[in-house]
Amino acid sequence: SDVCSSDLGAQNSPDYLAFYAALLQRQSRHREAAEQYQAALKIAPQSGVWLMGMGISLQALGRNSEAQDAFRRAKASNSLSAELQAFIDQRLRQLQ
Repeated sequence: SDVCSSDLGAQNSPDYLAFYAALLQRQSRHREAAEQYQAALKIAPQSGVWLMGMGISLQALGRNSEAQDAFRRAKASNSLSAELQAFIDQRLRQLQ
């Protein structure tokens, strides 16, 4: 039963959720990825990298206004490298 409880713990960990979201995203399973990012962000709403990941999947799904919102929130987190900031600016230009 120890194994079960530790598995449940992992599923409630925002790091685990975001890691799983990134794997789904790489497989182009964007709807599921967006859901996992959303779950992670409920626990840690200021994570710029996860907001960016959610924006990427939302954009892939054609949910452009939600993607713009996620990218803007990612920028506002002030937690991203210059490269990621530039990437987000590029995505926001695409979405305009």
